[in-house]
Amino acid sequence: MAFPVYFAPTSASPPAAQRESDLKGAIAAAGGSLDGRTLRLPDGPRVELDVATQNFQVEALSPRFCQVLFSAALQSDSTVERGGSDVTPLKIKGSRGVTRYTRMRTDIIATPDELCARLQQDLGDWNQFISRSQAMGLIGPDSEPLGPPGDPGSETRLDPAKSGVADQCEDAERSYLRFGWRFSRVVVSLNPRFGVVWRADFTQPGYRSIGARMICSQAQGTDGIRRLLVEIHPLEMFDPKQSLHALEPAAATSRK
Repeated sequence: MAFPVYFAPTSASPPAAQRESDLKGAIAAAGGSLDGRTLRLPDGPRVELDVATQNFQVEALSPRFCQVLFSAALQSDSTVERGGSDVTPLKIKGSRGVTRYTRMRTDIIATPDELCARLQQDLGDWNQFISRSQAMGLIGPDSEPLGPPGDPGSETRLDPAKSGVADQCEDAERSYLRFGWRFSRVVVSLNPRFGVVWRADFTQPGYRSIGARMICSQAQGTDGIRRLLVEIHPLEMFDPKQSLHALEPAAATSRK
């Protein structure tokens, strides 16, 4: 499964069209080219890129690729984000603006080489995580996570009080309340493939207009151990196809 790297606009970022232009300019300056969704660079690695969402799917890093990221993020006043356990935004030295999401800190990156070193560490951690998850049967042979969809759709709604999984998910929910998270709607449903799924929409302090969803379920790995899986997914994504509909009030349970 490729390592996801993407840009997140800050309070100083220009409109999306200008950010896209900045990215294309950085690619050209590094001697690279775009062939459909494939970014090709002179020093080797082929990277899958969705220019509109500024989402890179990376198998390996190179100095030219890090230069592209550094230059485009600096020009567009964006932070560099990536998948995995290290969720601290990387802010290019000299760029303006603050991140639009609640974070503990933002790490300043001064050079493309420093960016490459940080991403190389994150890539190594990501590959270890994928390998462990595949061994436990939590990621399929196509490297896609074996988890429920973000929206319940037509799934049969369940009474939260009658589900042991829902009780465990509510315990996870309560652990976030002390950080000021405000849960507004909860839906528990039965997915034909993944079983009982608990979903809740919430906001964070200081960002009440930016909704997100907690998606919680259980999965049994190849080791026979059942684990609680919790995913956080923003309701609104840069790619509208990845956005989620707010949970419908009629099927929700109000949370304080």
